[in-house]
Amino acid sequence: MRVFRTLLLLAVLPLAACGALDTKDLPPCPRVSVLADASKMTRFKPGEGRDLTDVELQAEFLSYRGSCAYDPEKKVITLTLSVGIGLARGPAAKGRVQSLAYFIAIPAFYPDPKGRSELPVTVEFPEKSDRVRYTDDEVEVSIPIANLKDLGKYEVFLGLQLDRAALDYNRRQVNPR
Repeated sequence: MRVFRTLLLLAVLPLAACGALDTKDLPPCPRVSVLADASKMTRFKPGEGRDLTDVELQAEFLSYRGSCAYDPEKKVITLTLSVGIGLARGPAAKGRVQSLAYFIAIPAFYPDPKGRSELPVTVEFPEKSDRVRYTDDEVEVSIPIANLKDLGKYEVFLGLQLDRAALDYNRRQVNPR
């Protein structure tokens, strides 16, 4: 399940390296992080039940990797990112196809919607398997950068797109009351 996507955001994903014509002038790439509260997702079937038999889907960020390159003429940094998400089909799941989404967000640009992108994911579980690893082959992000000296102030966050109930569930798992 490999997908190629191109996104236009306002800032940068902190990745392995940024390329420029002269290596001594390489701009630093901002730091990239997976938000702890949005690193996992448990989707329950509709209703009040919240035990193991009510689980439709579980997902977890497993990995991300990438690179970035700077075009000094266009003043744009292009990032290439690949994410890995582990998925488990729960006993309450109907059918073998499940959908979810993950996001790339740059808080420095909030509330501008161009500083956040949501990427939909659809996975088909093979017969006789309730676990699968999804890899987005390449997500390309082009980011206009007016002043490279300010690049270090940007942070980029990845996470699974959660509704309020899923976010609250994650937080209760970490800090049970």
